[in-house]
Amino acid sequence: MPPERFYVTTPIYYVSGTPHVGSVYTTVMADVFARFHRMLGIPTFFLTGTDEHGEKAQLAAEARGISPAALCDEYSAVFRSLFARYGVSNDDFIRTTEPRHERTVARVLGRMHAQGDLYRASYEGFYCTRCETFFTDQAVRDAGDACPEQPVLHGKIQRLSETNWFFRTSKYAPELARRIEAGEMEIVPARRRQEVLGLLRDVQDLCVSRHRSRVSWGIPLPFDPEYVCYVWIDALFNYRTATGYLDDDAARRADDAAWWAHATHLIGKDILKHHTVLWGTFLLAMGEPLPRREFIHGWLLDERGLKVSKTQLAGAPAARTPGAEELLAVVGRDAARYALVTAMRGAEDAPFSWNLLRERLDAELANGFGNSVNRVVRMIHQSCGGRFPGLDVNSDVNADVNADVNVRAKVDAGARAAAVREAALAVPAAVRRLPDILDVHEVLGAVRAGVQEISLFLDEEKPWKAAKDPANLPRVGATLATALEALRLLSLGLHAVCPEKMAEFRAVLGLGAEPCFEPESRWGLLAAGAPLGQPPGLFPRFDDAKFAAAVPDAAPGAG
Repeated sequence: MPPERFYVTTPIYYVSGTPHVGSVYTTVMADVFARFHRMLGIPTFFLTGTDEHGEKAQLAAEARGISPAALCDEYSAVFRSLFARYGVSNDDFIRTTEPRHERTVARVLGRMHAQGDLYRASYEGFYCTRCETFFTDQAVRDAGDACPEQPVLHGKIQRLSETNWFFRTSKYAPELARRIEAGEMEIVPARRRQEVLGLLRDVQDLCVSRHRSRVSWGIPLPFDPEYVCYVWIDALFNYRTATGYLDDDAARRADDAAWWAHATHLIGKDILKHHTVLWGTFLLAMGEPLPRREFIHGWLLDERGLKVSKTQLAGAPAARTPGAEELLAVVGRDAARYALVTAMRGAEDAPFSWNLLRERLDAELANGFGNSVNRVVRMIHQSCGGRFPGLDVNSDVNADVNADVNVRAKVDAGARAAAVREAALAVPAAVRRLPDILDVHEVLGAVRAGVQEISLFLDEEKPWKAAKDPANLPRVGATLATALEALRLLSLGLHAVCPEKMAEFRAVLGLGAEPCFEPESRWGLLAAGAPLGQPPGLFPRFDDAKFAAAVPDAAPGAG
């Protein structure tokens, strides 16, 4: 049974640099989930945004000689613009410097302090500025005195000693573990659940403040203005601010509760602890339910096997690792979205290179779905007067096409027609399952299987050859009608991934830009005799000239 609502979030992104392709991957995946749910008629709220407080933003602004506010304005606009150009359909874009969010965080801190969950103490330990996280001595030693999360990228980290405010993480960790084991918060993939339970067995209380003498760019603690709020307790509550948590308006608070019951966080594995151990204990302290689901994906890797990130863009060979802007420039919006969505399977780390991308896009879009659409639509124009022949070809439909055709009975479309129909109907069936399992690859796998079945069907029937004899036109029409109706159903599985191109295909069929899923998920929607547009040329093959212009120092076959 489909959920009553769907609330999907991305992480909010640091504003210390321009977006990298990994950030775009997460955001496009969330957009695809949101679009599938909307297509199924499920009320959906999709949130993304930027994380703008903390030491990293402050240091980046100082390095450029501008204010932190100016830096945040600049980079937040960059993220918003890039996501729009990728066709991201978020319902809200939150910035943690907005008054609505600062008000929420101040209220959270005030309540935690009033109930005794925050206390002041001295602390000495290793601190990574890039992660904005303290680590245990053992974790740092195991990493060779480097950052345990990113030892290669972040390198050696500093040891700090200072007095701060702490949150009683250890107080709530046992209850959080119990609730995770009871399935209150689903963690996908399942192996990450065991990782989180392991983290909860050895939890230390969390430092949740920074002294203003060291970090001034943050939300002041309402009970001790000499300190600002630690960036993670600030950032995580964005997911509730956006829907009205602790709002003055009762209707907004009720709306927040309704959305929160169906929340799915889409995150990378490097922030797993923050979104489970920290976020979960914060919520329990506030008396709030846990998010419904945590969907954790791996990393896109460069040719060295390292995570693609902002800090690697300058040094990564352009021929091998596409940047977010380059990807758009070379292959266009929808092909770029498809390349990202199909890059990582099973939530595992995956290499992301121009060569792999080129091979996949040419095989699955240009030579696959796109070529099938062009072949079938072109043949209908050549052999059936540009009108949909109808799945049951008869003389009334074809009288305007060819006066020699006079068939009263249904026409057999060929031995493989039933297999084509079955493969096509598997796509909407996979779409219906998506809210339960969030497996885009099952849907796209069904699309690819359908394309292969159509190709085998056409190769067996050879309508381009059969059409040379007018006596064969009823069979040709039935063959082409079967293939096109199947492609229409397959397009339902591609619509959330490639919405612009699928709207173009739907226009050829005389359909509106957005599908109405339930009536359109059945076989036999297209009307006999309906005029068709010209072949749309949906997905051209990889363009070497565009590649050379966007990545002038590289050749597509290199590496």
